[in-house]
Amino acid sequence: VFIRRGQSQNKSTEQTRQYHLEIMGGFHEKQTLSTYYGSDYLDADKIDDNICQLQKQYIHKMADLCANHLQSCTSIADLGGGTGYFTRLMLQQMQPPPERCACVDPYLAQDDEVEGGIHFLKIDAVEYLEKLDTKVDGFLLKEMLHHIPNQPRLFQNLARLFKQNGGGRALIVTRPDNPHLVWFPRIAQVFKDSCVDIESARHLAEKAGLNWTQTLHDFPLEFTVDEW
Repeated sequence: VFIRRGQSQNKSTEQTRQYHLEIMGGFHEKQTLSTYYGSDYLDADKIDDNICQLQKQYIHKMADLCANHLQSCTSIADLGGGTGYFTRLMLQQMQPPPERCACVDPYLAQDDEVEGGIHFLKIDAVEYLEKLDTKVDGFLLKEMLHHIPNQPRLFQNLARLFKQNGGGRALIVTRPDNPHLVWFPRIAQVFKDSCVDIESARHLAEKAGLNWTQTLHDFPLEFTVDEW
């Protein structure tokens, strides 16, 4: 599955970002969208109404797709899960839900909290994998692979854990690195700069001993010429 969430690379921003756990009833307003992504780089007052609606559709569709891919897993860890908003949406689509679920992110405001059946852990994704001492057979890496500086270590640890646990599944969600879309040059460049090198990731995963299956899901958008 290939789509992506952007995240600021500004050092001072990353040092101060903290995700606060919130139970949100639904994706109905701009403030929810700002909370989902992090208010430090998405100002709720500046979000276009149509963009808010499209993001709602996109996020809910992605939650359904991810739930389908991970439905067979009994224990799931959402790596780089931020506020846990998407984790909750995905769990709502899973019947029955997994026995255990963790949301792992180094920018959580607090560590080792449990809310809504989700264990929130304030830790880097690779460090989490290296320290993991319980069986997890499903990992979600949604729109975060481009933030991992040492991807070989990531895939090596996933392969080690799957071998140790007798199998498992890692779902990497990112957007295509070669989209054929009619965009303004600036938008196309922003898209390109924050994409994952998919073939490189495939090579690293297979080198670590993982089997790689790649799927492309379309997400159609519709708006007027004037809006464009």
